[in-house]
Amino acid sequence: MSPTAQCHVIRTTPRGRGAVATLFLVGRDAFAVLEPCLVLTQRDQRNTAQDHSHCENNAPVFAYFQLADAREEIVLDVRRCDMITLHCHGGNAVVNAVETTLIERGAVRRAWQDWLLETPELEFCPHHKPLDMVQREALQLLPYAETELTAKLLLAQYHGALSRRIGQMMSLREGASSGTSSDSALQEAASILDSLQQSYNSGKHLTTPFRVGLIGPVNAGKSSLMNALLGFNRSITSQVAGTTRDAVSAKTVIAGWPVMLIDTAGVRETSNPIEQEGIARMQTVMADSDLLLLVTDAAAQQTDHLAEIIGLPKNVPVIHVANKIDLVDPQASLRLKNHPDCVPVLALTGLGLEQLCGRMLCKLHKTDDFLDIQTTLSETALVFTERQYSLLCSVRDSANHPPNRRL
Repeated sequence: MSPTAQCHVIRTTPRGRGAVATLFLVGRDAFAVLEPCLVLTQRDQRNTAQDHSHCENNAPVFAYFQLADAREEIVLDVRRCDMITLHCHGGNAVVNAVETTLIERGAVRRAWQDWLLETPELEFCPHHKPLDMVQREALQLLPYAETELTAKLLLAQYHGALSRRIGQMMSLREGASSGTSSDSALQEAASILDSLQQSYNSGKHLTTPFRVGLIGPVNAGKSSLMNALLGFNRSITSQVAGTTRDAVSAKTVIAGWPVMLIDTAGVRETSNPIEQEGIARMQTVMADSDLLLLVTDAAAQQTDHLAEIIGLPKNVPVIHVANKIDLVDPQASLRLKNHPDCVPVLALTGLGLEQLCGRMLCKLHKTDDFLDIQTTLSETALVFTERQYSLLCSVRDSANHPPNRRL
């Protein structure tokens, strides 16, 4: 086969051990690349020799794939001679051998994500209507959703929730700019644009967890709080100050959203080089976090300049968590509960964690009115890629001109 053969081999199942793996062969020369590797039944050999008749139906074809020193059982779905689905045993060795053989025959390996975004029509899914770029991006990211909620939200975008919302906004803008709609239509379009851009705060975390750093002085109960939020003991806890030396991370789920919690070394004056390195790493965690929980001991005397001593970054939201609330008198406890920037908790019993999680969601999604979006899941429009967000920014920049760029 010529090295310029037009055939792509696309592995669509995840790499790793599995019962079955699936490869796509796509392109004008797909069957010509595959045919020399096939060992068919006598009936299929006659069909192939006569007219490639099994390229014209969707019935599966059971065959063998000839490797260098063995034959591998495969199942083919040959919709057309330029569009073939090949199923084989899912072990890495088998799949790699099949891929290598096809590449030696002239096929070109291609990532399924690239093929999905670039192919004009998803002809492997003939029952689907043509997909726009937003829907393709949702389909591309769907395997990476980490929770049931985020998977459902990506499915909503795949089924057109974001595309419909964008279309509505564009129609309102075009109508207003052409004079066929009132000024209120332009205001509504601006409101939709605002909400879509705001949604990127949530949408970009459909496949990437929010990062929440736990910081504060030693012996404040950061590790105990992390364990309480996780529901299991991930961090070592002790009455000895400075127990946590390195950043310790673990994933959890809060109201359906993936969250990475990072426990850090407590802040204090120390000459211990290991502790000093742990405190230095805390600075890196703070800079990379979406939210910081500043954990203090409610009963301990804290300096008013603790935030300045720790060096909190100005662009990362912070929640002050007053732990060990059981150690303070009722009047002090009431003051902490009424403080707008403080959440009192008792990590050892879970007291206050529900309120803390609610406050965390509001900060992470950058809204003071975070709602349970599962009630309108199928119509929840979220901007979830940097490309989409950048194009919406360009729409805002050209607010005085009719938009002509398509998302």
